[in-house]
Amino acid sequence: MKIRLFPKTAVLLVFGTLALLSCSDDDGPVTENEIAMASGTYILTELNVNPAQDIDGDGTASTNLLDELSCISGALNLRSNGTYSLNLTGIEVTSITGGQFFIDCGEARNSDSNWNIQNGLVTLFADVTTTPYSLVGEELTRTLGEDLPGIQSVVYVKQ
Repeated sequence: MKIRLFPKTAVLLVFGTLALLSCSDDDGPVTENEIAMASGTYILTELNVNPAQDIDGDGTASTNLLDELSCISGALNLRSNGTYSLNLTGIEVTSITGGQFFIDCGEARNSDSNWNIQNGLVTLFADVTTTPYSLVGEELTRTLGEDLPGIQSVVYVKQ
C-alpha cells in the first residue's frame, strides 16, 4: 500500500503561506492625531550616565549630568509638517585609567531633518542614521543602557 503525503503537505503549505501573508508588522499609517500630539518644543532635562559622577566637585554625585554641568543644553522642535530642528550642547567623555572619566561639555550642534511617529515611537532621521525616542505623556526618552563612557538615557520634556 502506497501512502501519498502530497495532498496533506500541500494543504499545510497553503495554509502556512496564507497565515504568514496575513500577518504584518505594519501597524498602519501614522495618524494626524499622533502627529499633533507629538508636535512641539521639547527641552533636554536629563542626560543620564552610570555610574554617578561628581563633576562639579560639590561632594554629591549624580547620574543626571545636567545636575553636574551647567553648559549642557538641548532643544528639539518637532514640527507638524514632519520636520524637526535640534540644537544640542552635549558632552565629551574621555576615559582615564582605573575606570575614571573626564567629562566636559562638547561643541554646540544643530541639525534639521525629518521625523515620524508610530504607536508612541518618535523617530528622528538624519542622513543615514535614525534615532528612536519613546513618547510617554510629555516626555521623549531615548534609552541606550550603556555605562560610561556611554550614555544610559536622554530625556526631553515638552514645553
